[in-house]
Amino acid sequence: MACSFLKRKGQPKEIYLPTAYFVLMEGLQAVTYLVVDDCGNANNVLLTRLAILHISFQPFFINMLGMEFIDPAVKKRIKGWVYLLCAVTAVFCVGRMFPFFDLFGRCELGLALCSHTQTCAYRGEWHIGWNVVMSGLNEGWGWYIFSAFLVPVLYGSWKWSGYHYVVGPFAASLTTTDVNERPAVWCLFSTCIIALLVNTRLRGYIYVKRWLTWDYLRGAPPNPPDGAEAEVAQSPGPDSG
Repeated sequence: MACSFLKRKGQPKEIYLPTAYFVLMEGLQAVTYLVVDDCGNANNVLLTRLAILHISFQPFFINMLGMEFIDPAVKKRIKGWVYLLCAVTAVFCVGRMFPFFDLFGRCELGLALCSHTQTCAYRGEWHIGWNVVMSGLNEGWGWYIFSAFLVPVLYGSWKWSGYHYVVGPFAASLTTTDVNERPAVWCLFSTCIIALLVNTRLRGYIYVKRWLTWDYLRGAPPNPPDGAEAEVAQSPGPDSG
């Protein structure tokens, strides 16, 4: 409904598409409750993997939003490179689910979503937790953290990145001690992000009028060729959420 409301209000696709993407995760979690804890169920495994796939492409939409809160001239210069980085991030995140154990070893137990025994959605302390058999590629989700939180700060959308961190991973860490449950909680709290987008007055506080990297970015090399940018933009798209 929030997505439809924003579209009817004439908001750009960079506002309503991320909203739709975040809402999609909530629908995925709702369906997962039908098979939660049933770790021998193929649908449980499929839904868990779809959740990780969704997380892997979240940086596209996080940055799509982030670039709406900066100088449009800067956005025009950098968006191709930002989306290219998000595509690389998606490859490294999705690649964790492939059995590249001989190359990268197994993920480190105790880090978010890591399991050595099974891929399964289970009941956490109060929400869904995800156990995922993964390799050590992109250990600690470093590419995700960089592209989702640090890159927006580099191009000036520091208010958006700060807001996203507070209502996402920080809030999730306060509500559960289970590191495998926090990503799902973070995605659930994406409703706070949607509230920001619907409330245009609140959204106004997130805009940045000046940033220390903009003089450099305005003089940055042009975007990748249109064909390359279109190819990245069409790629299918870790609150999280």
